[in-house]
Amino acid sequence: MCNSFLKALFCSHQNGETWRSNNCTTETCENGKHITTHVQCNVTNIVCENGQPPVKVYDENGCCFHYECKCVCGGWGDPHYVTFDGQYYSFQKNCTYVLVKEITPRHNFKVYIENVNCNPTGTVTCPKSLIVYYKNYTVILTQERGAKTVNKVYVNGSLVTTMFTNNDMTITNQGIEMRLTIPKIEAVVMFNGLLFSVDVPMTLFYGNTEGQCGTCDNNTKNDCRLKNGQISPSCSDMAYDWRVSVDNTPYCNGPPPPPLPSPSPTICVNSSPCEILNSEVFKECHKVIRVQPFYEACKFDVCYTTVNMGCSSIEAYNLMCAEASICVDWRNATKGVCEYKCPDNKVYKPCGPTVVQTCNARYNEQFSQQCNAEGPQNKNCNSFGEGCFCPAGMTLFSSTSDVCVSSCCAGPDGKPKELGETWKIGCQECVCDKNTFSVVCKNVKCATQNPVKCTEGEVLVNKTVDCCVTPTCVPKDVCVFNNTEYKGYEYTDVPGSCCGKCIRTSCVVNVPDVSSPPSQTWSKDQCTKYDSSSSM
Repeated sequence: MCNSFLKALFCSHQNGETWRSNNCTTETCENGKHITTHVQCNVTNIVCENGQPPVKVYDENGCCFHYECKCVCGGWGDPHYVTFDGQYYSFQKNCTYVLVKEITPRHNFKVYIENVNCNPTGTVTCPKSLIVYYKNYTVILTQERGAKTVNKVYVNGSLVTTMFTNNDMTITNQGIEMRLTIPKIEAVVMFNGLLFSVDVPMTLFYGNTEGQCGTCDNNTKNDCRLKNGQISPSCSDMAYDWRVSVDNTPYCNGPPPPPLPSPSPTICVNSSPCEILNSEVFKECHKVIRVQPFYEACKFDVCYTTVNMGCSSIEAYNLMCAEASICVDWRNATKGVCEYKCPDNKVYKPCGPTVVQTCNARYNEQFSQQCNAEGPQNKNCNSFGEGCFCPAGMTLFSSTSDVCVSSCCAGPDGKPKELGETWKIGCQECVCDKNTFSVVCKNVKCATQNPVKCTEGEVLVNKTVDCCVTPTCVPKDVCVFNNTEYKGYEYTDVPGSCCGKCIRTSCVVNVPDVSSPPSQTWSKDQCTKYDSSSSM
């Protein structure tokens, strides 16, 4: 037992008693001494079959962590797939398929992929869109391809612009890629036309995914899972089993077409730009991400499609590097083959932020609050990617525009204003101030009025002209009230009141039954036959 003196100083518990004082320490009262011991964490290193480095996942107390593998499924080109656990395969069929689906519904999350023919022979397909279902949302990430390729994002059928955010998700569109982040389940879905990826945490989805992305459990042996739960020997055969019926593609609802003959072996002399994958450009990424599947896919695409199609394999590998927090500036090394041209008002960055700051302070604050609430591990807060961004010294005007501005000034119509530009709102003159880079408004300056003398039969009144009080002479039978003239009234002060009122003294009427009669002034008593009111 602690003696009373020591206990009073050091112990509030019995001798030998142990308790938790916070998440990461254990306290013990031992012979009058207060002993603090840090919680011991057992950390076991793991090897991920997908070749990616494991990530730290902290427990609820934030004291200890364990390692988990990342579940990142991706596809690119015509197209080539890599499952969550790193199984590589190719699948060239059009129609719509389940990419990711929960075996046992827990988070109400699934992803479909729509493939279309991208060459006249029908032997090669390309991803057209990803369809993400979450809660009561349907999000479509797609592209309109023509003379100019345009990214399109739809949320429950409504087109959204550069950025979209609410309590459930954040969507960004930086020109090259569209990215959907769902913080609650830590899911990230990316699409840029020839490249797509789905990233989910193993903590929430372990052993509970199926579809073309396979099962998220760090085991490649069960990646080729069919709808009936059996494992196919070939993931390419498995992929077709996940076809779904879609109303606008009736040709996809029948039996599978006979398999097309595989392309005859060809010796490809030109493997450019694929060699960049094995070059020093990706040296740092080679240490953590296996490059061989991407290199083989690149050579296949260059041989059987186009050189530009080979760029998608490099983009895919670069995406995996970015997911591992490795920034690679690779496009210049292709000597223009894989160049990406941004709009005139933006510049290309290989590692820009996934969510950019705007002139909308409330939008920026909402995003910051989400990051603070979700902690430092939040993927959307700390990730980066290539895209088109505002030049240095310029800011995106709003999350719903694609306009870069040098100052965050907005006019009354909500549109941006240039530095030094002036405009008028009511009785205020506003300017986009060059010093504060913001809108500064001041009351309209009024010139000093010269003395005004009225003639006989007139009275001096104050009228507001262009926001300035202007002394004006009016006839005695005209009352000016709220800047409006009332003929036949006289302004009279009301004792004890700040404002007077107009008292009717006469009225002006048109003589009835006379074509274009002249106006006549009648006495107050005569007005009652036309208007019984006597004052305003």
